[in-house]
Amino acid sequence: MQVAVFHPGTQHSRQTALALQELGRLAFLATGLFDHPDDALRQLAQRLPQGLVRQIEGELARFAFARLDADKVRAMPAYELPERIAARLGARRLAGMLDTGLNRAFGRKVATMAGAEGPLALWGYDGSSASAFTDKRTRDCYKILDRTTADSRSWNLERERIAETHGDWLGGGSPAWSKHRIERDDIEFDAADTIVCGSPFVMQTIREHSPVPGVADKLELLPYCFDADLFASEEPIAPAAKEEPVRFLFAGQVSARKGVQHLLEAIECLPASDARLTLLGPVAVPDKILARYRDRVDIVGPVSRSEVPAIMRQHHALVFPSHNEGSAVVLLEAMASGLAVIQTAASGMGASAKSGLVLERPSAGLVEQAMRRLIDDREMLQAMREAAKAEAAARDFSAYRASIATLLERKGI
Repeated sequence: MQVAVFHPGTQHSRQTALALQELGRLAFLATGLFDHPDDALRQLAQRLPQGLVRQIEGELARFAFARLDADKVRAMPAYELPERIAARLGARRLAGMLDTGLNRAFGRKVATMAGAEGPLALWGYDGSSASAFTDKRTRDCYKILDRTTADSRSWNLERERIAETHGDWLGGGSPAWSKHRIERDDIEFDAADTIVCGSPFVMQTIREHSPVPGVADKLELLPYCFDADLFASEEPIAPAAKEEPVRFLFAGQVSARKGVQHLLEAIECLPASDARLTLLGPVAVPDKILARYRDRVDIVGPVSRSEVPAIMRQHHALVFPSHNEGSAVVLLEAMASGLAVIQTAASGMGASAKSGLVLERPSAGLVEQAMRRLIDDREMLQAMREAAKAEAAARDFSAYRASIATLLERKGI
């Protein structure tokens, strides 16, 4: 049985589709935007003024994936573009409504294709699989749900705890999940035959919070991979000299959900001669709060993906004290770049005891203690950086592809 992968956005659906393609098991990848030289949107862009052409082509390039066979990709921009345009215009509520409606329609379109070409196994992602999985035309399809985030109820409870101490940090980047979202999640859990999760934390939250009968028996651990072509480097890891500050990096959305409040409170307690912090990624906390820390922090903001590896290699350690994740791929990217890691268990599958420090919970005190350990013991810091690079090498795409092959065999697909 061949496997059809579908996601109107991206997530890691390209990597999943490529793994299946290399295994000879990919029926197609259905997605919203996919860039290749013959793409209709790229051809349309050529008719516009030159300045706009460069801008549009730069945007489209974010959706390129050269290693995928374009003949296996079914791009349907109508299911993704309207939401993205609304989001870019700042119309968040409209973007949310479009996301819900278009994801439902996208799922029905996938069901139409599966019904005509099946039986197939369907590999979908949380938030966009409910209508495809429950459509009568897919009743003979084996259904794999790729759950990329922790159970929505777990985040809502954690958000309430954050609000008690850091409510002013929540801003627009850490909203609570709606009742509708939670209901949709449970529909996907119920309809799926197998639910693959990127970390034990995600599996734990589903077991604890979802009332769907038998959901625990459907859960399978499928660790994510990183892009070794982009992040792996043969360059030796230069030790942090004792006379220089340890350069710490946070990479991701700068938000309360990802625990940046604890990191900024921790850096204030450390001498500037000992530690320097860089924030890399879109900022989703109020400017007036971030302004308090500007003298101690380098705020880079969002950059293109191709720029990230060089920035990472300018640092010694990643600090990622997230409250609630699926499994942050940035942990692996940092490790492959030769960074030690300070993280929470909720951040996902990243550091071991040899390559970093895993905190019991997100807190400024624990983050500060961990940072001080790396500052005070440069030999330990260097050993962790070396171990991180070695451990990441075992989590590359080939390992991910092998895990998918094992999963398909074990499930009899």
